[in-house]
Amino acid sequence: MFRLSYNANGLRNLTIERAIEEVADAGYDGIELSLHPRHIDPFDFTGDHATVVRKALERAGLEACCLAAGADNLLSEERFEPSLVHPTSEGRARRVDLLKRSVRIADELGVPLINFATGKRKPEVAAEEAHRLLVDGIHQVLDGTDSDVVLCMEPEPEFFIDTNAGVAALAAELGSERFALAQDLGHCNVVEGDYLASVGRHLPLTRVIQVEDIKNRVHYHEIPGDGDLDFTEFFRILRRGGFDGHVSVELYNHVDTYRHALRRSREVLTAAADASSGQD
Repeated sequence: MFRLSYNANGLRNLTIERAIEEVADAGYDGIELSLHPRHIDPFDFTGDHATVVRKALERAGLEACCLAAGADNLLSEERFEPSLVHPTSEGRARRVDLLKRSVRIADELGVPLINFATGKRKPEVAAEEAHRLLVDGIHQVLDGTDSDVVLCMEPEPEFFIDTNAGVAALAAELGSERFALAQDLGHCNVVEGDYLASVGRHLPLTRVIQVEDIKNRVHYHEIPGDGDLDFTEFFRILRRGGFDGHVSVELYNHVDTYRHALRRSREVLTAAADASSGQD
């Protein structure tokens, strides 16, 4: 019942066509496309580029489950900046523009979800002000795009919103069917006391889940099987909760060993998913 995907940010040294082929050859069900200049450049993406990607997906028989719009160097040399909670209106406008571009690209490619995050809150921005800016920015994206694409916020360690509960509270405030949660299992382990309980509690709001392994609750993406996470229990929780979205491996830091990362991840996750079926 589980559909495994792989985030193309871990294959960014390849062309987009080759990345899609590698994910299909490794036996995955889908791919999480990612904004990177060599794959999908949000500032130079044309109809011809969209045709290339769609044809590559069709040849490979892969579903593009999500478009990840959170690469660290899309807007400046300062990582993840400017963000939706940036101190300047000009900075925030650039991030809003990027997200609107992401929605248009997702529409062109037939991708149903966008994965994004809040960015960090700088000291000169009070927490209440950052919240107001965040809500305003998301409304600008939702109201400024005529689309069914769902904006899925990913909690990120050290970012303004870093927990599933934080995204859930924001979703309740926004009240939009086009806003949901993109969980990251490793991030849950880093920032939340009981990461598996958080996964289960927030499944109803979740549209996609990114996974990687984690050692000692340190935010470094390990290949599944190389850390401390209990993937069998994770899949049991998904099974009990009826989760039918994609589980997407995110190993942006294993580009140089991508074939090992692709195959080892699928091997470990498939075994854990199989083992989970006998634990109900």
